[in-house]
Amino acid sequence: MVAVIAIVLYEQQPAWLTARPLQPTPVPTRSAISFLADADRLLLVQDYEGAMSAYREVARLEPDNPEPYTAIADIQLMLRNFDASFAAAERAVQIAPEDPNALASLSRILDWRGEYELSIQRGLEALEYAPDNAKVLAVLGEAYSDVRNFPIAEKYLADAFEIDPNNVLVLRNLAYLQEMQGEYEEAIRLYDQAIAAAPNRFDLYLEKGRQYEVGLLDLEKADENYTKAVELYQSALTLDAQGYGVYNLGDPFRAVNILRKAKAADPEYGLARVHLGMAYYALRNYEDAVPELEAGVKLLGDEARIEHIYSLGLAYIYKEDPECDKAIPWLQRALEIEPESGPALDGLARCRSS
Repeated sequence: MVAVIAIVLYEQQPAWLTARPLQPTPVPTRSAISFLADADRLLLVQDYEGAMSAYREVARLEPDNPEPYTAIADIQLMLRNFDASFAAAERAVQIAPEDPNALASLSRILDWRGEYELSIQRGLEALEYAPDNAKVLAVLGEAYSDVRNFPIAEKYLADAFEIDPNNVLVLRNLAYLQEMQGEYEEAIRLYDQAIAAAPNRFDLYLEKGRQYEVGLLDLEKADENYTKAVELYQSALTLDAQGYGVYNLGDPFRAVNILRKAKAADPEYGLARVHLGMAYYALRNYEDAVPELEAGVKLLGDEARIEHIYSLGLAYIYKEDPECDKAIPWLQRALEIEPESGPALDGLARCRSS
């Protein structure tokens, strides 16, 4: 009997003696707070795509939270991705129709899209929910600046500054108000304050550079600021600003090198393509100017300027093998914008006399 028991014990080992299959070490589920911390860290090093990915994880974990969509909308606007910014802001408002920050983000992208009346409506809605919200007040100030109602813009921005004097958006929009009134030196002073509050914001250097380039015609200072923007964040947007600034400085050779990088960063960025074409045109390299100008004009659509359009037509004419059949439609389009355009009329005359 003892022998039988021994055999049974031998054949049926206790469970704790039986080898168990290896199991993977459990990985703790990450919280929304940890992804928010990631986003903050990534923003500090200008990794905007990484930050937006982190915000998308927050949105996945907290589908009823509008804040990640609001943050994405604001980043996309800074990157000048208007459609993506609008989609994110609209989603934030769908989630929380009474959230003032979501409404403010939607108001701002509507303003940048030129939908001023709707922008102000959304901003005023946000103000009803949060009359002391600096972002809301700053966005309204920007929208009223764009419709050139400067007294109301100044009132909203003064209120915003009183609430939060170190708010980057408030300082930036105070600068923009001065810019819209032609006070470029005061605008630069305020852009410097915004930069002091957020020294890694490339877009502030782009806007400060614009004051020098367009307002004060100081192209060297403009180039310094565009170069700083590229150092902070290299993208088609910043490289295009730098390259076109160099073009305006009278150095199309260097401009071509920079604008090629802009094109490589984003071949769908219309301004970079058209500016590259203009630089080739200045070098009388019409063969390379044509495809860049044509791609850029098509990408820009209604935003293409008349000089882009007639330069494309003229480039077709000045090529080694002229193509008037392709030049004429572009020259005619330029004349639709400005019937007395000298370059367009000269181009048509050349084609008709050939």
